[in-house]
Amino acid sequence: TLATRGRLCLRAVPHYAGHVLGAVMWEVYVCRDDASPGSRPLCSFLYTGDFNMTPDRHVGGASVPRGLAPDLLISESTYGTKVRSSKKARERQLLSRIAATVQRGGKVLIPVFALGRAQELCILLDDAWERLGFTTPVLFSAGLASRVTDAYAMLSSWASQRVKRLQTTRNVFQFRHVIPFDERRHSRLLDTPGPLVLFATPGMLHAGTSLQVFKKWAGDPLNTVIIPGFCEAGTVGGKLLAGHRGAIRMEAGAPPLHVACDVQPLSFSAHADCKGIWQLILQCTPAAVMFVHGERQVMAQLATKVAADFGVPTFTPAVGEVVEVQAAAATTTTVSVSAAVSSALQRKRGATVVAGVTNDDTVVSADEYIARKQLKRCRVSLGDAN
Repeated sequence: TLATRGRLCLRAVPHYAGHVLGAVMWEVYVCRDDASPGSRPLCSFLYTGDFNMTPDRHVGGASVPRGLAPDLLISESTYGTKVRSSKKARERQLLSRIAATVQRGGKVLIPVFALGRAQELCILLDDAWERLGFTTPVLFSAGLASRVTDAYAMLSSWASQRVKRLQTTRNVFQFRHVIPFDERRHSRLLDTPGPLVLFATPGMLHAGTSLQVFKKWAGDPLNTVIIPGFCEAGTVGGKLLAGHRGAIRMEAGAPPLHVACDVQPLSFSAHADCKGIWQLILQCTPAAVMFVHGERQVMAQLATKVAADFGVPTFTPAVGEVVEVQAAAATTTTVSVSAAVSSALQRKRGATVVAGVTNDDTVVSADEYIARKQLKRCRVSLGDAN
């Protein structure tokens, strides 16, 4: 609970967000400081951050109480206009592509993000290797991914129900067939003919081990690069997802890289797709919806569809734009926001809450936003919306 100046306070409640271990969505509401437990808040919003409604092997799916009914839902929209195929189908396709490459003597590069996707896919391959008896080496790049996996092993009680069930026999993050890449021991394998599977960071192929190894393997048609997540436009991963093959321009001043290997985009992103966002809206029944953390065109299309299907106001604020949303409260008072109010709140209960969206799509408190933008102080007015 965060006290404001006056007779009001902000209360924040975390809800499980899926996505990665420890990720939460925040339900934040404004109430009187003398309000009794369970009393109706004056206004509220749910801020998702990154979330995923589909359960993974290592974390469960996002969940909020049904009928939460916030005044405003602030949702990410990374994959707001895409619907992915079933997770099991994608897992089968991934293992099939890897097996085909290994059988022809090629190498498989899987660029991954160190937090979440590396652990999810390592568990998948570790289980498959154990079940099928494969002996092809599977490595994952050391450094951050290795340290994150160690942290996951220590915090496995926070993981999915599947992980917890297996906890009595073994820790799934202590892999049996996936081993950390040691440059002194394994660097020769990168250049030696023969099958090999390597998980390497970063996931967008814009630097680091994944880019270095891609340069080594890209010219061999026996090899495969599997891109399991989002890549920004302009990165090497982004160019591959856009269909670029043959000569690809790399760093400024560097000669183009000839790409002859097989490139397979298989989305294992931990972000909710369009179906997941719909599912969250149905669960929490918000009075208004704001989309952030997405491409401009995607957010606009998604907002139009949500407004039509659910009959609620929708917002897609640009970077630096201030949004006000109206609601109707029972009492009248005015306070200055001095804590983490995340956005404008909506029509029925009559509060106007003003906050801002920063350059990284983070919704911040009014005070912080004012400090960054040097704007006139914003106020929270709880009273008659008319």
